[in-house]
Amino acid sequence: MKKLKIYSIIITAILIILIAIILYWYFFKENITTEEAKQIALKYTELAEENVTFSPMKKDSDDREYEIEFFDNNYEYKININYNSKKITKFQKDIKENNNSNISNNIPLTEEEAKQIALSKINKKQDEITFTKVQIDRENGKTVYDIYIQDNMKKYEMSIDVETKEIIAYKENNKNSNPIENKKYIGIEKAKEIVLNHAKLTNNQANFNKIELDVDYNIATYEIEFYYNYYEYDYEINALTGEIIKYEKER
Repeated sequence: MKKLKIYSIIITAILIILIAIILYWYFFKENITTEEAKQIALKYTELAEENVTFSPMKKDSDDREYEIEFFDNNYEYKININYNSKKITKFQKDIKENNNSNISNNIPLTEEEAKQIALSKINKKQDEITFTKVQIDRENGKTVYDIYIQDNMKKYEMSIDVETKEIIAYKENNKNSNPIENKKYIGIEKAKEIVLNHAKLTNNQANFNKIELDVDYNIATYEIEFYYNYYEYDYEINALTGEIIKYEKER
């Protein structure tokens, strides 16, 4: 009877060890090296290693991920790769800081040309509408202009491929009846001018990543975010008066 208990304890201990090994192998073992993770990131972005500069790689043991950051002449990339499943869990591509003018020169479609394509699509003139967002973005491996427009009746959203100059995504919605939406807003360009003057920066220095018109509780505001010199600037501007409602600057 005593021997049976000892055997039972030994078998239980062996099973626990085996389960621990299996769990470690499945959940925690690093199935790829840092070099393999770099190659996965390069393949995903379709870039050659000699054309980019990598920052020191970080490892997040809690999420079992390699955090990879690198940049080329125009963009900064942030990619997280699960070192167990080898899957990309996060991808971010941003225009390189202080490089707005360079990236604009390298893109075969200017912002003004993109606006004209958008106006042609909705058959409107510029004085009949308000551009609430015009932003370069990366979607499904393509560089696009995301353009948001509204007039007195509708809101329009579209993405324009900068290479083919074709509209690859489009939707329009009727606006909710809200009296403030029918008033004349100061416009994106004036809102940008206000925040840049306040921050004492030029358009070439600021890397804008958000310019949106938002209407809440009958108050229309431009929500504007941009980066400069490792600082993030966050503004809310009254869309009718240009008054700065909110301002934050942080690293």
